[in-house]
Amino acid sequence: MNPYQDIPPSHDVDFKEEEPETILTFSAWLPFVFGALYGLACRAVFSGWVFAGHQMPEAMSAGFIFGVPIAIGAITVYLAEKKKRRSYLYYIFAPWLSVAGFIAGTAIALIEGSICIAIIAPLFLALGSVGGLIMGIACRVLRKPIHTVQSICLLTALIALGELPYPLPRDVEEVSKTIHISAPADAVWKNIQNAEDIRPEEVDSAWAYRIGVPKPISGKTVNAADGRVRKVVWEKGVEFDEIITDWDEGKFVRWTYRFNAQSFPAGAMDEHVRIGGEYFDVQDTSYALQSDKDGTALTITIHYRVSTRFNWYANPIGDYLLSDFASSILAFYKNRSENGVASKASIVATH
Repeated sequence: MNPYQDIPPSHDVDFKEEEPETILTFSAWLPFVFGALYGLACRAVFSGWVFAGHQMPEAMSAGFIFGVPIAIGAITVYLAEKKKRRSYLYYIFAPWLSVAGFIAGTAIALIEGSICIAIIAPLFLALGSVGGLIMGIACRVLRKPIHTVQSICLLTALIALGELPYPLPRDVEEVSKTIHISAPADAVWKNIQNAEDIRPEEVDSAWAYRIGVPKPISGKTVNAADGRVRKVVWEKGVEFDEIITDWDEGKFVRWTYRFNAQSFPAGAMDEHVRIGGEYFDVQDTSYALQSDKDGTALTITIHYRVSTRFNWYANPIGDYLLSDFASSILAFYKNRSENGVASKASIVATH
């Protein structure tokens, strides 16, 4: 059988011991190599660049997020089936290798960062399996299964182009967590307003930091010309302001966020998950302190926005990561307050 001809239906061919040795070295890897290369080529095309005054699709489009991994799976199985019949388990799991190669390529080329990769990899692997299974069935029942591959690739482009005129959805979600601290409310309050010299081990339990979000170094409240502002410094040169909008001394504080062009230096955070960006934003954070006979109940509430074509997937991940972050930061304030690590720095005036 010529490995570069479309295979006939399975009842017309016997794959057992009839295939000649291929003349291509390492041909067993070709399905995975071509699958990964297709994904990388699509990532280069889906870059949001402007052509003749028109915005082109980019990597956060539904066409790319759903279509490309499905196509990678389909290409992988199609090329593998051209050599010999494969099992259904192969259809499901073989595309994972191609998808992994594609993801690794974006990381090596510095196209995507660790945060995006960690978030999207499970979805890409699952969709790769969908594409592989569709293609495997097509190879078993169709005389020209290549048309299935072509249709999937064409549909990917059409969906990406068709969605361009439509705005992204805006889902605003809330996360709220409470912890009890065996320390008086004033000690907790001081630590919230002046958290300095934060050590990585004090906060690194949060998964957001484990997948690449820069860890906090300090957060200090000052009196600025436009009111109380909390000056925040993270690793990798990240700096931004938290504008305090509600203040009840020792009991409640809420702030919103202010970023500028220098807040996130190049490489500090993936553009697709950058706070204040097109796809994700933390709108406000508040802390409520309630004294009791044993100490203080501290509650953090975070409102955040998710704007993607796949919010059904992104929202649960955002909820998990921010819930986990909230638990981690509450544990930080608990440990500092109970251990008496309240900052001695008072609120200072700046002009």
